Amino acid sequence: KIKKKTSNKKRIRKSITPKGFDGVAGMVELKEMLNSEIIYPLQQQELYEKYQIALPNGILLYGPPGCGKTYIARKLSEEIDYHFIEILPSDLASTYIHGSQKKIGELFKNARENAPSILFIDEIDAVIPKRSGKLDHHFSSEVNEFLAQLGDCSMDGIIVIGTTNRPDQMDTAALRTGRFDKKIYVPLPDSDARCELFEMYLTKRPVASDVKVKLLSAATDGYVASDIKEITNIAARMAMKEKSDITFKILIDSINKIKPSLTPEMLDEYEAFNKKEQV
Repeated sequence: KIKKKTSNKKRIRKSITPKGFDGVAGMVELKEMLNSEIIYPLQQQELYEKYQIALPNGILLYGPPGCGKTYIARKLSEEIDYHFIEILPSDLASTYIHGSQKKIGELFKNARENAPSILFIDEIDAVIPKRSGKLDHHFSSEVNEFLAQLGDCSMDGIIVIGTTNRPDQMDTAALRTGRFDKKIYVPLPDSDARCELFEMYLTKRPVASDVKVKLLSAATDGYVASDIKEITNIAARMAMKEKSDITFKILIDSINKIKPSLTPEMLDEYEAFNKKEQV
């Protein structure tokens, strides 16, 4: 009888991303807020109509780069299960004067025709920047067009979800009620989220049995998701060079090679904006 060769490799669970918020690691408070402020009202519309409570109109997810705002927005759309339209600012660009205005109008027309719809715009600060003396007239007209379409669009069965790293650069008129009613801060990944990120990025790689994701999470407090991805990439290259499994020591050495992308000063700016919005 031939004995099976044993291996000291740690089995990392397969990376099958669950649907909706089940696929968002950690971030319990954030998910609870999204459920109570957005999902429940949409799932219980008759109850909200009975008490004449308005449904969400626009939702702005803001916070530091690399914290998964775009990913969370897509997972939110899976929870709601509406017709989903995702665009980038470049999709609205045009070489013709007023061409972008026309594209914005067509975008909302498409959303209305397929209502109920979610209109997701990544980096929305590029679409509705602050209007000032420095902003060209046709750009200002594009902002006006977007704001006009955004106003009370939930009455037409449209929810707009925008993400931004620079909420301070958005036109202030977009942040009032009736437009982006809900402004939700997406913070750095918490401890549970960092554990899940390490598991996800180490999946299908040769990982040694001494790797403890909880210890890796503790060593990466203050790191964003993209930092953790780079840490695992560096560790994989180091292990390949040594022709070994990815060990705990290699991962710690990789962490020591990477500084957090966000400085304390940058985080303070986001926290200050968040506190202002909570007043």
